Amino acid sequence: VGSSVADFVCTPLDVVKVRMQLSQSGVVGEIYKGPVHCTSTIFRNEGPGGLYKGLSPALLRACTYGSARIGFYEPIKQLFAGKTASDQLPLGLKMVAGIGSGGLASFIFSPVDLVKVRMQGDKEGKRYPRLFPAFASIVRSEGLSGMYRGASATVGRAATCGMVELVTYDEFKKLLINSALWPYEDSLPTHFAASLAAGFLSTVASAPIDLVKSRMMNQPVDAAGKPRLYQSPLQCFLTTLRSEGVLGLYAGFGPNYLRLGPHTVLVFVVIEQVRHGMNWAV
Repeated sequence: VGSSVADFVCTPLDVVKVRMQLSQSGVVGEIYKGPVHCTSTIFRNEGPGGLYKGLSPALLRACTYGSARIGFYEPIKQLFAGKTASDQLPLGLKMVAGIGSGGLASFIFSPVDLVKVRMQGDKEGKRYPRLFPAFASIVRSEGLSGMYRGASATVGRAATCGMVELVTYDEFKKLLINSALWPYEDSLPTHFAASLAAGFLSTVASAPIDLVKSRMMNQPVDAAGKPRLYQSPLQCFLTTLRSEGVLGLYAGFGPNYLRLGPHTVLVFVVIEQVRHGMNWAV
């Protein structure tokens, strides 16, 4: 529920982020001067619906990957903890649990992410008119392996996000609850503050990998279904670094955080309220 609500609200920011990540790569054929220019260009050329491209796979991804990465985290922590409480795990094991939950969930549901990113990068809106026929189209034109185009970058991003986002939220929430200077205990303000910190650090850590993922998934393929621009995530990373510099790896960082920040807040706040039986504690 938390992931689905967050993805619905934040889809326009996700579309702008993907377009800006592809801006200098030659994939979309448009160069954007910044988030505002990108948003206005999409709105002017594609209408309001252009900002909601990829909504159906985004919601499917939220119900699958979004739920699984959070759902796997606690069981993996408990597996490491054994008979002790999982919140007493050392930071290192929490990081491993975050990497495991994010990486495993993203690999399983990588095809959904592929369709989402391609729909969002398609300014004509003709590549995949509908969600489920898109999967069949990819298999026909690129083979079964095409469904996992850019999967290694997807797993790397998700593992990084899982490690940073989940662990930061866990640790920051624990720090606030135990702090004598923070009067709110395990309540809505605590969940809000911890998720803001988790969203920011997760965006900083994952932005370069996210850019590589978007470019790998959206690059054109030849008649045999082979990629034309980048043969591997490492090549994509190095090519971007050489041609656009370090800042090029953070293209779309503004809308990325404007999306991931509220997204993280919505996810964790909704989850916490479900855990508290929808009893809004303030």
